[in-house]
Amino acid sequence: MMAKTGDPLTRQRVLEAALQLIERDGLEGFSMRKLGAMLGVEAMSLYNHVENKRALFDGVIELLIVQAPYPEQPDATPREELWVFAHAFRDVLRAHPRTLPLVATSPLRTPATLALLERLLETVHRANVTGVQAIYALQSIVGFTIGKTLLDVGVTSVAGLEPGPNGPTVWQQFPAEHYPTLHALLPDIAQWNPDREFDFGLQALFQSLF
Repeated sequence: MMAKTGDPLTRQRVLEAALQLIERDGLEGFSMRKLGAMLGVEAMSLYNHVENKRALFDGVIELLIVQAPYPEQPDATPREELWVFAHAFRDVLRAHPRTLPLVATSPLRTPATLALLERLLETVHRANVTGVQAIYALQSIVGFTIGKTLLDVGVTSVAGLEPGPNGPTVWQQFPAEHYPTLHALLPDIAQWNPDREFDFGLQALFQSLF
């Protein structure tokens, strides 16, 4: 929860307000001036707590990622630990869909996010995946999680547009004689479940990695 307007300005408070502003107006509608107004200060005051806009966005990513629980599990296998983290990361992203482009295009570079990256790489190493392949493995897991979340929430949610009809509704409008395989699958597609699909894809990915 964001602090009240009269509370002292801190980095944490600035980051929380920035996250709220991005979720309200999207990245395209974000500005330091708007953020300052939300906090009841001049925009220049923000730079006492974040070096620049890039550092602010890095902090927003940090704020999101540290919300994904990655508990120590002494008896868990690397695969089990990464499975838990991927689901927790997905839950955080789904709760903040308009930050997805930011998370997808920004490397981790704050002490808190680099500490998490270090631990994830240690987990991958315990699965006997080392060298550049450890980076490939971790990037594959993170990339799948981000990409799948983007598909789940929809581009319209990310861009702040009104959502359109879902897949089966759209595809029913096209002639079955031209797309017989697709139309035959429509009853099954209507039963699509994003959680089961995520588990299916993650399991297939893990089987190829570990």
